[in-house]
Amino acid sequence: MTGGSGFGDPNWHRIQFLAVSLPGDYVELRGLNGSLERPRGIPENVGDDDFDYQGFDVVTTRKTTGLPVDLGAGAVRYEEGYHLGYPHQDLGGREFVHRWGPHVSALRSWTVARFFQLWAEADLHSAPYRPQQLLLFLDVGIGVRF
Repeated sequence: MTGGSGFGDPNWHRIQFLAVSLPGDYVELRGLNGSLERPRGIPENVGDDDFDYQGFDVVTTRKTTGLPVDLGAGAVRYEEGYHLGYPHQDLGGREFVHRWGPHVSALRSWTVARFFQLWAEADLHSAPYRPQQLLLFLDVGIGVRF
């Protein structure tokens, strides 16, 4: 499975999240929203070339574990589009199937100029598509922290 060529390409992996750190900064709660347009390397009989997901995770921070990275685990709802009547017949139109699956991550952030963060994250998704798909994303980005 391969993604796009990077930032600016319509096939790159897009991830947005909103995080709330609990008092003491030991645990963080995140809401996730992501999408990857997959132009190639897709298993046969997969109904959709998108990898769209929404979900949440709980992140245990470096302050808690003493590790060099934060660790997260959660659940994600994956959306897969099929033609109406799939797989037996094509009735025209589209329908979407939603399935929940696990998600784990290892991430690291660095504060820059008080309110900004640089971050890097590795996300492992086990998507309950048919057939089952296991994907690993490596993401970097810039965020705002209040």
